[in-house]
Amino acid sequence: MKIITLVLGAITALLGLALFVGGIWLASLGGAWFYLIAGALLTVAGIGMARRAAYALWLAFLVLLYSLVWAFYEVGLDFWQLVPRLLVFIGIAMVFASLAPTLKTSSGQRALGGKASAAIAVICLVTLVGFIAGMFHPHPSVVADDDTSAAIIKSDAGQENGNDWPAWGRSTQGERFAQFEQINKDNVDQLEVAWTYRTGDLATGGAEYQVTPLKVDDTVYLCTPMSKVIALNATTGKEKWRFDPQPKITESVQGWKRCRGVGYTDLGPRKQTAFADSVVHSADDNDTAAQDDANTSDSQIDNALRASSAPSCRRRIIETTIDARLLALDADTGKLCTDFGDGGYVDLRKGLTPTPAASQEGTYNVTSAPLVADGVILVGGRLNDNLSIDEPSGVVRGFDAETGKLIWAWDAARKTSKPLPPGETYAPETPNFWGTAAYDPKLGLAYFPTGNQTPDFWTGNRHPYSNEYNDSIVAVDLQTGEERWHFRTANIDQFDYDVSSQPILYDLPREDGSTTPVLIQLTKRGEIFVLDRRNGKPVFPVEQRQVPTDGMPGMQIASTQPFSALSVGTTPLKETDMWGATPLDQLYCRIQFKQMRWEGPFTPLSDKKRTLIYPGYYGGFNWGGGAIDASTGTLIVNDIRMAQWGRFIKQEVAESTGLKPSTEGEYSTQTGTPWGVERSMFVSPLGVPCFKPPFGSMTAIDLTTGKTKWQVPMGTIEDAPVHGFVSGLHIPLGMPTMGGPLVTGGGLTFFHGTLDYYIRALDNDTGEELWRSRLPVGGQGAPMSYIGSDGRQYVVVVDGGATRTGSDENRGDYVIAYALPKAD
Repeated sequence: MKIITLVLGAITALLGLALFVGGIWLASLGGAWFYLIAGALLTVAGIGMARRAAYALWLAFLVLLYSLVWAFYEVGLDFWQLVPRLLVFIGIAMVFASLAPTLKTSSGQRALGGKASAAIAVICLVTLVGFIAGMFHPHPSVVADDDTSAAIIKSDAGQENGNDWPAWGRSTQGERFAQFEQINKDNVDQLEVAWTYRTGDLATGGAEYQVTPLKVDDTVYLCTPMSKVIALNATTGKEKWRFDPQPKITESVQGWKRCRGVGYTDLGPRKQTAFADSVVHSADDNDTAAQDDANTSDSQIDNALRASSAPSCRRRIIETTIDARLLALDADTGKLCTDFGDGGYVDLRKGLTPTPAASQEGTYNVTSAPLVADGVILVGGRLNDNLSIDEPSGVVRGFDAETGKLIWAWDAARKTSKPLPPGETYAPETPNFWGTAAYDPKLGLAYFPTGNQTPDFWTGNRHPYSNEYNDSIVAVDLQTGEERWHFRTANIDQFDYDVSSQPILYDLPREDGSTTPVLIQLTKRGEIFVLDRRNGKPVFPVEQRQVPTDGMPGMQIASTQPFSALSVGTTPLKETDMWGATPLDQLYCRIQFKQMRWEGPFTPLSDKKRTLIYPGYYGGFNWGGGAIDASTGTLIVNDIRMAQWGRFIKQEVAESTGLKPSTEGEYSTQTGTPWGVERSMFVSPLGVPCFKPPFGSMTAIDLTTGKTKWQVPMGTIEDAPVHGFVSGLHIPLGMPTMGGPLVTGGGLTFFHGTLDYYIRALDNDTGEELWRSRLPVGGQGAPMSYIGSDGRQYVVVVDGGATRTGSDENRGDYVIAYALPKAD
């Protein structure tokens, strides 16, 4: 027993000493004094335990009492915040209590009797077990008021697309809503795998499966990270055809292979409708004749429709490739539409300036699904961030869906959207658009979000037109590209807050019975901007707030930034939000936080010390976007909550210290500017984020009121590696998410973009998990749903591996369809 108390005392004293020394450091930075005081008491308690002195027990109890008061004062009943503040001290009190009969006072009396010590130890043990059990249950940030189903305000929502999923967001409005009710809350727990297909294109070597497939008639269409297009039978998963454009893998593309989706168009109805319209207009020129011979006019239209021949390759799949080509395939055969562009291809690099010498070869490419609507293909492009100035233009272009001819080209540096004359190039460095656009066919307007001028962190070389259009939503006439309006979500973006998610278009009911056509734009900043899509005016209030401006000499810094009345995960961090698995890494995180520059959002970077970046530049909301239950007006979104830090560093200093430059890694040169930039995730030495959970969530917002209905953590630590170790514990901490949700008329939200290997179905009214199924590997796309020719509703996911694992382990190439069991 003496050896046990000696070892326990030594461990306790060392823990106390570490807390005491770290506490002095934190207090000297203006932080909490708790660790200093608790550390001193624990050190003395440890020495007492080693000496088997009775006072050790009372000091352990005092530390526990002190930690309880301090914890509830700082964080109230926040479960995950209480864990590192209390568990260790409860455990110490439990062990000390169990050894109390061996501890003596100076007069030789026992510190506590056997029964009393056992009772206290049991109480501590039960409390510990309760905490541990609580770790395996989700702790919502916002709990639903009740489980009452949301009122239906639009009964025909989603029905315009029938049984299909013909666009990336199901419709060009980006709703990701399928009205099907066959799979619902009552039977979702019966879902089973209906079929599985493997593409043969493993997500290795920098490849990521982020695709949402399409479904038209009885065919599912998808693309692989290597830009291969595959068509599958929608009810069996059997391959119909595949096409390989054999993209050139440049240095820039080597570690960034993605294809998030393809587009679809049927040229026949467009051509025939236009021809029929001309007949109708001709008849309308003579109203009397039209009235006298209405049957003849009807006959003319019918004959015109029958006589008009559909163009070759009438039903087309449109793809953009990772080597910056646009191509058209026959949707029925998978063969190139040779009348499109040059033998089926359009070179998207035409009109762009060369890649700067300091950057990587082939920095311009396309990873997101094109918008294809009303005979026009709208595409943007991806550029390398942060390696160099003079990156190619971020021009957004519209092409004819039949011929591939360039119709218009919108660019921030130009006043017109007319295509450039042959031989001319678009101005380099303009803000680009790298997501998927949305389209309102009634208004004839397309909407696309923009990023900013590269590089992201140094703003001293920004052009006035770049500042005007960075991180904006731009509305253009789809047929001409002429701008109607734009709205900026950030003023002079210093932090890679590109607006990347597809805008969601929705008709918002108002109290007076009218509706307002709105555009809902999610941002990396976690702000949700709701605008009147006719003119770009905010529908939910937007406030310009003062932000810090003490940046580096030569920087352009805006004094205000726009903040929306709707947001998720945007509350500024403070010292009490620092977190860790133990008191020690929580103390470490507090010290790091106090040492950083942080005066709230948009605190500028410095070369003197690290600056905290929160929300982080991965989001907030990233390219996966959100979904809306268009029948109830409920917006459902997944987010990322990861803080980062950054600081400027001279390029020659970075080179001498061995930092390796890259566009996405921990160091980028920003060649052509005075500074490189070093940046990383804000984590503890254990690899755990330094701020409170959740690190990713799913949130439901009632758009009629702006109220958050519920918010739940998404994902567990089960498959998440920390320094190469995977715990395997199904603890729903809420992990960073990728991809987007699918919402259905059955009252369900499906999601599989978590770091653990599951697809889940949540209750739209409460956020409760109703079903989950294990996946072969992690996923990061968005599910989709359709009704097959057999009358069954399918939910389909593409599963290729969790995001940015840094290795080729646990990668896949799976397409998995779920359905209810077939009726007997």
